[in-house]
Amino acid sequence: MAQIVRLKFLGNIYELKGDDQEVDLQEVASYIEERAEEIEKAKPGLPPNKLMVLTVMSLGRELLLAQNRLKALEEGLSREGQKLLEKINSSLGEKI
Repeated sequence: MAQIVRLKFLGNIYELKGDDQEVDLQEVASYIEERAEEIEKAKPGLPPNKLMVLTVMSLGRELLLAQNRLKALEEGLSREGQKLLEKINSSLGEKI
């Protein structure tokens, strides 16, 4: 079922509609608003277009950092899983 969420961003209200079951649109909207407010507090008086660009850049940076961390974790788990599998196979081979 589609969610409808109102996002207030830079004085404008945007109505978003989506049916993503994994992510709550209201949570996404709130997160975007929080990040924009943090940047606005750190750099008061920014024109709206610059605030929007900084917010998007900040969110993009966070996304790329999270993707890099996830990739590193997945690779580490894969290596450790392979080591465990080799130990199990080695142990089974010795007992047969």
